[in-house]
Amino acid sequence: MKGGCTRIVTPQGEAWECDRGNVGLATSGSGDTLAGILAGLLARGATPLQAALWGVYVHGEAGRRLAADQGPVGFLARMLPGEVPAILAALGPPHG
Repeated sequence: MKGGCTRIVTPQGEAWECDRGNVGLATSGSGDTLAGILAGLLARGATPLQAALWGVYVHGEAGRRLAADQGPVGFLARMLPGEVPAILAALGPPHG
């Protein structure tokens, strides 16, 4: 469930919350960017759960970094992907 706080729930009932998002992510194309991040993580071998957890975090963190640099509503969705490589590098490889 996507909103200011994103909830990820598995069919088995495991649940996670990510509150990294901000109002700047409520811009046209931001959800498409999140979908692209998820697809990219899946293409690199992440499980669907890993992709969901990492993707939501990375998307929110990209929004947080842009809000700090550009202002809370001063950025566009097309700017989010530019933040992704540095965020992923800082996180390191996923562990299954």
